[in-house]
Amino acid sequence: MGHDKTRSGVSVGNVDWNDPKLNDLLKKVDDWNIDQRNPLPPQNVQIRIACGFSASNVSKPALLISDHDEVMVLITHFPLPHGEEVQVNNQTSGKTSTRLGVVIEEREGHRVGDKGEDIFLNWLRVRSR
Repeated sequence: MGHDKTRSGVSVGNVDWNDPKLNDLLKKVDDWNIDQRNPLPPQNVQIRIACGFSASNVSKPALLISDHDEVMVLITHFPLPHGEEVQVNNQTSGKTSTRLGVVIEEREGHRVGDKGEDIFLNWLRVRSR
């Protein structure tokens, strides 16, 4: 799958970069960044494959970077098996919470340095029990 987002054949029209309304809008969004979509600070968690062919009693570290709309996004150093149930253990303030999710998507990181670090992003649909 290519990641080239150029669209040389598409015109968006003329833009007046000196328009005060446009400048006011650009000032409001100047320090936005794609990593600020979720107010959740990244959290270190322990995960394990809870059910399925790859089930294991061994927990491994992961980083929970998003938990929104019943979908958790985890960063790992290995891909999680698609369709497998994963147990996510999070310890905050001395209490451990456990949630289960099913891997619905997984991919290698695309950012500079991700491949050298073996970074994988994994989306889990939260399961209710």
